[in-house]
Amino acid sequence: MYKKAWNLIDRSKHIVLISHINPDADALGSSLALYPILKEMGKKVSVVNMTRDLPKRYDFLPNFKKIKSALPQNFDLIVSFDCGSLDRLGISKQDIPIINVDHHKTNTLYADINLIDTTAASASCVVLNLLKENEIALRRDVATCIYAALVEDTGFFSYENVKKETFETAASLVEAKADPVFIARMLNERNSLSKLRLISIMTQKLQLVNFGMVGYAILSLNDFRKSGALRSDSDECVDKIRSLATVELAILLIEESKGYKISLRSKEKLDVSQIASFFGGGGHKRAAGFTINHKDEKKIIKEIINKAGI
Repeated sequence: MYKKAWNLIDRSKHIVLISHINPDADALGSSLALYPILKEMGKKVSVVNMTRDLPKRYDFLPNFKKIKSALPQNFDLIVSFDCGSLDRLGISKQDIPIINVDHHKTNTLYADINLIDTTAASASCVVLNLLKENEIALRRDVATCIYAALVEDTGFFSYENVKKETFETAASLVEAKADPVFIARMLNERNSLSKLRLISIMTQKLQLVNFGMVGYAILSLNDFRKSGALRSDSDECVDKIRSLATVELAILLIEESKGYKISLRSKEKLDVSQIASFFGGGGHKRAAGFTINHKDEKKIIKEIINKAGI
């Protein structure tokens, strides 16, 4: 499949590299990793993410400024990254081929070519395999994007998706001149005051139920206005809930215009991807999410807890 995908890339003239809305480092890093390779091949390349305000914490990634929030007029191939379903790309179905690069077990296989490796620690590792299988040499800018994606998607090597091969992959990226100290500083030590205010608001709203095994918080649109925080500033809030000693299931509701975006995290016992899939979402065993188009908060929390059986 890696050869088949590369043959399609090689035959294409204008390629769109697109990642899921409200992107993380894996989404952006995976797409930006392929950008300079394709440019070097003489391709016309558009990097797209339909999110209006991209998280500024990723602006150190090479070619970050190339990302646009709209599709170009004419193109003959889409390569999607870290996205389990077509709707999460924020675009309508296109009448052109799609290559789907991902590592989520809940991926809906929506593309013509699906490069899905559920054993990979990140989607960027699938990109790396694509390059290796087609004997494409690693460059520093490419290695930087892949490494940044890898470390964030593994919680800096603290999640269950970390294996011996993960460290071997990281080592190969460092050998290709990715700078782990610089990348760690860019990802972890550039918080805005508004983000810290939002985390404080979340902490004040945090509720513990079921003998402290479930922790949940609800962030309203007004909380974002009060703190001055962006949507992307809420990324760490659900992990803060999971970090509590007694919590097995962490739930974060983020208000949207028509409903809520729900993020789920677990520690040891629960597969939250199954819970998210029940509600039309997806993700990983310990980290998943979905959206709900109503604002009955109590009903949402109750249904999640009931589905978790906790």
